Amino acid sequence: MQICFIGGGNIREEFDGMLSQFNLSIPPSHNVLIVPFATEPNKYSGWYHTIRQTFEMLGNHNVELLPYEMSSSVMADKISNQHVLFFTGGKPEKLLERLHTKDLIPVLNEFSGLMIGYSAGALAFCQDCIISKDADYPVTQVLKGLDLVDFSVEVHYTSEIDEELIPLSKDREIYALPNGAALFWNEGEINLNHDVYYFKDGAKIKLTLN
Repeated sequence: MQICFIGGGNIREEFDGMLSQFNLSIPPSHNVLIVPFATEPNKYSGWYHTIRQTFEMLGNHNVELLPYEMSSSVMADKISNQHVLFFTGGKPEKLLERLHTKDLIPVLNEFSGLMIGYSAGALAFCQDCIISKDADYPVTQVLKGLDLVDFSVEVHYTSEIDEELIPLSKDREIYALPNGAALFWNEGEINLNHDVYYFKDGAKIKLTLN
């Protein structure tokens, strides 16, 4: 399994450069499935068109949206037959709840392709899903994530949230990704496409892209 965590920003503008930076190739023949469960159904169409256009830049036209109305067994089969899963932004707690409801966690753990998480999607991949306080969340929350990796990420990062991240880093590693930044995880090896900040043991370190 390979996992790409996108911190936010304009998907179309960043995506091609991000793949080049990580030396990733997504052949036109590969199937891409959008998992939009973090957001509301009335936003599915917008996400679908944005992500489809993004992959069309790579010559890929096999892009589908996973409907929540599908049965769990059909969803599991659909996911297993994909090369790429793209998890949209929105509310991470909604995404996690829906994945649990549809019993998709074991399927995702067995997935062998590329998983891409944008914003809320990236948060959910982690062992601890940190939802830091903002206009939508008055209090920082830590939820049990999908546990695909043993670290956490912060998305849309700005230094104003450091007072929340520093104490949280005493119990976990946190990679803070500003808009435009992405982290690529490949069987334990981590690569970055942008300068990011790393929080561990109550300390903040800037990781500079060479």
